[in-house]
Amino acid sequence: MSEAGGLESGGIRADELRVEGEIAVQRFVLNDLLTNGFVVREEDTGALAVVDPGDRAGDLIAAARDWGGDVRWILITHLHGDHCAAVAPIREAFGAPVAGPPGGMFRVERPVCGGETLDFGSKEIQVAATPGHSPESVSFQICDHVFVGDFLFRLGSGRTDGARASTEALFGAVRDVFGDLPGKTTLWCGHGPASTVREEKAGNPFWRIALAGDPATPVDQVSYRGAHVPVLAWADDYDGGKKALLALADGSKVIVPGSQVGPPVVTG
Repeated sequence: MSEAGGLESGGIRADELRVEGEIAVQRFVLNDLLTNGFVVREEDTGALAVVDPGDRAGDLIAAARDWGGDVRWILITHLHGDHCAAVAPIREAFGAPVAGPPGGMFRVERPVCGGETLDFGSKEIQVAATPGHSPESVSFQICDHVFVGDFLFRLGSGRTDGARASTEALFGAVRDVFGDLPGKTTLWCGHGPASTVREEKAGNPFWRIALAGDPATPVDQVSYRGAHVPVLAWADDYDGGKKALLALADGSKVIVPGSQVGPPVVTG
């Protein structure tokens, strides 16, 4: 059974509830950045995981307690504060270990970087390295559900113009991690609504380039950091704006918010 919409439970309201076979997911929008946090239940045993607790600790705790309180893991996809700032109260409430990239402002009992397997009730959590938006980013797969953090926003992407970000790494992960997953696999994004592998392969212009190569000609021209640069693709962003995939003069590519580019500079 799949159920969309809010869930009323013990005075808490999740922004989305899905029950699909062996896994149930409550999605909470945590803050003004529309960051997602999740409470996940393995239906056979009632084992729970809390994914990316960036805020609203009280609501995440109450939702987990309403589902039995058997929190086995706190899962962190990457180290940006809007995804992990509420780790401490979740850990205090349940005594659950944290699995995530090391190097953040909190203790990680199970450091992961991709390739690990975590026990989760009668199931397993598979960890994959999904760098791009940030180099340490990982995704957690439980059955047909993958929690991808800011690696993906539905039919778009997290930005790759940060100091340690990499479009090349992101495109490599699209091919290596998601290329062979079944189309029905649900991808729970770090911001905005969920998607599926099928939807992304069919409609994400950035994934299309990652999988098939650059278009024959740019789709647009813009100014970026004082230079005139071609746009290889535009995509909708989770907040109603746009993201642009730019081809830079050094041969690299970068994904930036539309607010970071302007009209082409006309000279002479």
